[in-house]
Amino acid sequence: MNPLKHNKGQIRTIEAVFAAFLLLSSLSLIQITQYKSEDSSDNLTIMAYNLLINLDSNGYLASAAANKNWSDLKSVMQSLIAPTVWFNLTVFDENMTRLNDVQICSGSAVADNIVSVNYLCATPTKDYAIYLINLQVAKVE
Repeated sequence: MNPLKHNKGQIRTIEAVFAAFLLLSSLSLIQITQYKSEDSSDNLTIMAYNLLINLDSNGYLASAAANKNWSDLKSVMQSLIAPTVWFNLTVFDENMTRLNDVQICSGSAVADNIVSVNYLCATPTKDYAIYLINLQVAKVE
């Protein structure tokens, strides 16, 4: 018997295993790349909600909306958000009427991937008022 004939089958099996390993590893790299792009949007969404929750935790957000103190709200937003993040904040009343007559933003949009979150807040006074806060954020590219 010729020993070379038996080795051909083993080499083909090893080739097939390496080819399968190469294909599976390339597929796993593609999934990681897609996950990272979605992860950026998730991080922006979490950051936006955390910012609004922190502003509303002491009643500041509803108070600023009730008093229509837009310049102060813009200053607070600029101090809390990193300079590498663009933002645009709009305040609506319970009838979805826009209340802020001036823009509360950090300039014009600089990215295509803009995340928008909505947050409800209410004044704790006897003249109960509900406000819908729409915050749009994006990474500056």
